[in-house]
Amino acid sequence: MGHRELAQSLAYSVPERDNPVGVGMKHHEEYDLLSIGGGTAGLVSAAGGAYLGVRSAIVEKSALGGDCLWTGCVPSKALIASAKVAHAMRDADRLGLTAVAPKHAFAEVMTRMRRARGVVEHHDDPQRFRDMGVDVHFGAARFLSNREVEVEGIGILKAKRIVIATGAAPVAPPIPGLEEIGYLDHHSLFEAEHLPDRVTVLGAGPIGLEMAQVMSRLGATVTVVEIADRILPKEDRDIADRLRAMLEAEGLHMRLGEHVDAIERSPEGKVLHTSAGERLLTDEIFVATGRRPFLDGLGLDHAGVRVIDGAVDVDSAMRTTSRNIWAAGDVTGGLQFTHVADQQAKAVLRNALLPGSTHVRYDNVPWVTFTDPEIAHVGMSQIEAEAQGGRTFSYELDDLDRAIVDGVGRGVVKISADKKGRILGATILGAHAGELIMPIVLAKTHGLRLTHVTNTIFPYPTLVEGVKRAATEYQKLRLEGTGGRVLKKVISWLP
Repeated sequence: MGHRELAQSLAYSVPERDNPVGVGMKHHEEYDLLSIGGGTAGLVSAAGGAYLGVRSAIVEKSALGGDCLWTGCVPSKALIASAKVAHAMRDADRLGLTAVAPKHAFAEVMTRMRRARGVVEHHDDPQRFRDMGVDVHFGAARFLSNREVEVEGIGILKAKRIVIATGAAPVAPPIPGLEEIGYLDHHSLFEAEHLPDRVTVLGAGPIGLEMAQVMSRLGATVTVVEIADRILPKEDRDIADRLRAMLEAEGLHMRLGEHVDAIERSPEGKVLHTSAGERLLTDEIFVATGRRPFLDGLGLDHAGVRVIDGAVDVDSAMRTTSRNIWAAGDVTGGLQFTHVADQQAKAVLRNALLPGSTHVRYDNVPWVTFTDPEIAHVGMSQIEAEAQGGRTFSYELDDLDRAIVDGVGRGVVKISADKKGRILGATILGAHAGELIMPIVLAKTHGLRLTHVTNTIFPYPTLVEGVKRAATEYQKLRLEGTGGRVLKKVISWLP
């Protein structure tokens, strides 16, 4: 099954969308703000424009919600939840219960995922945005000029300000035979009804590892092939190596430092010929080797919008090379996260509609890899922080009371700070790491120091107490210095 173009890979099983605004329209419809793309960045900018009182519209070629709703955050986390329960059933003897083999019903798991996605979908329902005052148009968009956009089947829309928010599409590596043999990616996987017995995952980034663990926990034999010599290259090596060991202990097979030279079909299944000179047999291939900004057919040259390295070129205010056009979200080629798209879109609104300007910074952006256990990160890596003279303070979760009683003691909290306790970065490996990172993100964003963290009362027993324990290591270090020695001397003189 090939999914080479976004138009194909966006063929979700979603409701048909009517187009009551602009049906049969061939004349110029004029707007103050027009968003192209119905993902997070497009929806936030269009809704925000309407809220601020300007005439706002959105153009989307398929269905509102974007990758996050249909092929990303929402469905993947639904599958992760089901897979986590399956693993807990199989591993129940750790908590003194009788372990049972889960009855794998992949079709029912997928039905549950789609049902959950359908509940979340109401947040992105077109009528909800129309009720906000946003005109919603469905059709492929193409720039005619920096103020005119032609929408297929509708006509020409004019706008004083335009936001490009068309997202990104999966990219498959140019492996001979891959296109002909077919594969799954994070778009097509969520429409599958059957889980193959053997799955080979190409790519050991967040998407590849999350879905590899899901498929393994739901009953498939999974092999991950990664061209680099490690998983998760954006994470600290120590953290990545720890997670790798945990995933392998669950039964995932890791082939790192290898690539696939060619793929062919045989009576036994799909055959991958690796750079190690081996023949890897599988039933299905899941490709998770990256994504590219989706710019196909937009005609950006007609609008004077520059593209660099396949992404829309923007400045820190999210403005393109065309003064009245902005871009936000994955199409800009930076951090491809929903929360980043949201922040960028809010900056676009501020800069496009209000006096002055605001600039987007990325040094306080957290991200989470939703494996089990999770990895959460913000700021500098340990290596980067220590290269600037920082120190890293760690606390192993296997010594944390709540982690011990919950049976989730695998992991560590690492916080890097400068000599004055200003937070430079942090990484957490552990259960609910995505939630545990937030006190650190909040402290770092608002200039608080580790002393502020240690002087805050944390409830006991909780997992987030591990954050305070790591911060307390900084306090201990201070007591070992000159100031601490003087303090101890003074205390010894007291009557």
